[in-house]
Amino acid sequence: MKSHILPRAIFHLMKRPGKTVIGNFRDGPGYKILQSGYWDDNILCDKHEALLGSADKYGIEFCRQFVDHRKNSDGEVDIPNPHPSQLVDFASACVWRMAVSRTSGAPAMWLGPYAQKLADRLYGNGDFEPSLLISRHGLHLESGKEHNIGTLPYRYFEQGLRFWRFICTGLVFDLKLDNRPAPPALAIFAVNDADKVYLHPDLPQSILNVPGLASAHAQMTAPRERYKRG
Repeated sequence: MKSHILPRAIFHLMKRPGKTVIGNFRDGPGYKILQSGYWDDNILCDKHEALLGSADKYGIEFCRQFVDHRKNSDGEVDIPNPHPSQLVDFASACVWRMAVSRTSGAPAMWLGPYAQKLADRLYGNGDFEPSLLISRHGLHLESGKEHNIGTLPYRYFEQGLRFWRFICTGLVFDLKLDNRPAPPALAIFAVNDADKVYLHPDLPQSILNVPGLASAHAQMTAPRERYKRG
């Protein structure tokens, strides 16, 4: 079935009234207008996509509450999280769909030995417990103006640790699959056991100073090559 890497509702939460959302091409420079986010119809069947429904709804509602709170305050925001495991499942599902999509059905190429453990958590009775960290971003292109940016899950390294990160609705989701503890500076963002998630404004940072985001921005702002027949 047509399965969105990030739930379609997340994409629409990010759409500002009267604004068009754009995304990059995988094969070259330029940008395209996105109607409902990125999707793949070779990831999951109806049955297995349905198994992710409750986790997706929980994550969507969490992001919606953050968006609503942010409209009224630029300061600290706290979001109720009565079922922390559902929030972990939401992030896990997004990472899993990306891994399956980008490897043509061989997620171990992307997730290594954690591919089966993550699948068992989502679709079986596995007790695998990845760590989830959530924070706000202060990414901008113009000083003092937060940029409305979203990313699909990608591998991200910080302080020697590997995370699978995605950004949406002003939030950064970092899923850590190994058993190594997060450094104290990052551990404060862990939400696995949190019945309320405290989200503090992050320090401003230019997108152009973040290697992966800078290259994506350069790709999207470059003119798209046009080819003529013959």
